[in-house]
Formats: sequence, structure tokens, C-alpha cells
Amino acid sequence: MRLWRPETLSRLCPASALAAGRTLVVASLIGFGPTFSLADNAGNEALDILEDLEEVTETDFGIREGSFVVAPIPFRNPIFGTGLALGLGYLYQTDENSNTSILGVGALGSDNGTEGYGASASLAWDNNRWQLNLLAMEGDLNYDLYVAGIPLPVRQTGTVASGSFLYGVTSELSFGVSFRYFDTRITELSGAVLPPGIRSALALEIANFGLVAKWDTRSDSLYPRDGHLLDFEIIGGTEVSGPSRDYSKSFVNYSHYHSISERTVLAARASACVASDETPFFDLCSLGGTDGFRGFPATQYYDEALASGQIEVRQQLSDRFRAVAFAGIGVTGADFGDFSSDGVHVAGGVGLRFKLSRKFDADFSVDVAYNDEDDETIYIYVGQRF
Repeated sequence: MRLWRPETLSRLCPASALAAGRTLVVASLIGFGPTFSLADNAGNEALDILEDLEEVTETDFGIREGSFVVAPIPFRNPIFGTGLALGLGYLYQTDENSNTSILGVGALGSDNGTEGYGASASLAWDNNRWQLNLLAMEGDLNYDLYVAGIPLPVRQTGTVASGSFLYGVTSELSFGVSFRYFDTRITELSGAVLPPGIRSALALEIANFGLVAKWDTRSDSLYPRDGHLLDFEIIGGTEVSGPSRDYSKSFVNYSHYHSISERTVLAARASACVASDETPFFDLCSLGGTDGFRGFPATQYYDEALASGQIEVRQQLSDRFRAVAFAGIGVTGADFGDFSSDGVHVAGGVGLRFKLSRKFDADFSVDVAYNDEDDETIYIYVGQRF
């Protein structure tokens, strides 16, 4: 656990709030943001439910020729307690060469009072020439914010609307723009007193605009067996109301996929991120939030710079079941020359996948991760981490 350094608010970030907000739309977890960390074996119960799902249709292309998937996900974790997330998603392809399009709605609630709901759309058409992503959500989250290793209870409420629009100059290379509106309020609970650097960002209304580039040669957008995906984004942010706060952030995720055999796929990811000094503590580079890293809570290692690498072996067991083994190493720090301040972090584990749809490669995923601090974490989500 890294220590609080009061000289700048960028050394600590309640990523759990933003991560949970992004996870409100359970059906859109395929390809969106970080997921919940779980602390029990609820995955087995969820798999039993999902085995009874039926497909709506098994035909070809077009919005009428898709499949519904339902993902009831029970969870229990030290941040939000015990609860249930429920999502409904509709998957389809507009044409043979476009990525799978996804429409989703979802909600969650837990016994500590956390609740939220949202909707999303991820659309691709005209042989991937046009790609549109939209997300809207609202949440009321209760969690512990760690300062110098001490958990301080807080409540965060917020509304988020975000999206991106890309144009493909070729079938593999796309450029576009992104936006996000984020209105959030954080309240200290049970006498918790946050440091001045954190308190200055407890109530923010932020607008973000960015430039996006994507180089995508994957054989499939949901379960790629070959090819690569390069995601790069430069983001500028400004405070809509209140004192002036301008900041910037950029990140790149490069994922590569290679079929070792007909039933075995090797996947790898390299990630880097950098943020400016004025970046709000919930919007910094995060091990687990920026890169999909498993083994550490997204709240644990946040800073202005990040670099990480991950590798995963994916094995087909049957028509509907798969297994994975994964490992990763990551570092965070004030800048790319100061990674030693937060240390090197290593984690790995194994997972099980259940294919939700016979037509689309959308998996219900359960992972058990172990890190070099002797912590064990269970993740339950829909899709792949990368």
C-alpha cells in the first residue's frame, strides 16, 4: 500500500467510485472499463443461472438478427459489501466485417447502500468505417477511501455521460473524438477527515474532450484469436463550474493475440499512461482501472504515470466453456522517472469462462487473482479483461 504524499492530490484516487460507475451497465461490460472485485465463490451460482439461457435467433446480419444476453451477477467485496448487479444486453452485427454492436442497460445494489443504473451503446457499421460508443449512468456509492493505508468512509454521488465517434480511414485504422461530462459530489462519513488536497476536489463538474486513434486487426472484437488492437487517447479536461481547473491525460493500450493451436490462444497487453498535476484524484492513471490489470483493487495504486504488462493463455474446454491463466507486472509513480516510489507490483491467477451466446463469443467470466502482497481477489464480469 503506497503512502499518502500531501504535496499533491494526485497521489491518491478513489478509483472505486469511477470504476463502479462504469460498471453500472452490466450488459455493457463487454469492452467497457474495469469490473467489480469479489471475495467469494458467487461465480458458480451465476454460472448455474446462465446455463439455462436461450438464444433469441441464430441467423446472420442486421439489428433484427442478434441475440439477447442476461447477466445476473451476485457480488460481495470489501468496498461495496454484498449485492447484485443485473444487466440486459443485445448483440448483433450490421455486416460481416464490422465489429459486434452492443446495446445494454443495467443496475446494481448492495447492502451498504450503494446503488446505480445506466445504459450504453457500442455500434459499428459499414465495415467498421463508422464506430459510435455512448454511455450514461448515475450512482450513489458508499466505500472506504484509503489515505496512508487508513480506510476513511465516504459517499460519492455522480452523473456521467460519455461517448466517442470514430471514422475508419481504412478497415483497420480509425481516428475520432471523445467527450465526457462528469458531475460528482463526495461526502465524508462517520467523522472522516480527508487531507486538504483531496478535499479541494470533493465537488466537481467536469467536461472532457479527447482525440482517439485505433488500429484494429483482431479476428473478432469479443474473443480475438489473432491480430492486435492499439488504443490511444489524448484527453483534455476543464471544470465547468467553480475555480478554474484544466488538466490533461493520455494513455495507450496495445493488445496482441496469437493462436497457438485450434483451441489455445495467447493474449498479451502493454499499457502506459500519463496525467498532469491538476488531474482530479478520481481520473488518474490506475493499475486495474486504466489497463484492466487483475490482482489489486483499482483504488490501491493510482498516480500520474503508469506502465504495465500482462499475458494470458486462453484454452477452449468445450463448446461453451473456456479456462484462462494470466500474469502481470505494473508500476505507478509521479512520472516515468519516479516509478520506484510506488514499487513494482506483480499478480497472476486462473479463470473460467462460460459462453453466453451460441452465436456471439461473449463470455461470462470468473477469475481468481493472487498478488505479491499475499492478497486473493475474485473477479466476476462479462467479456475479457483485454
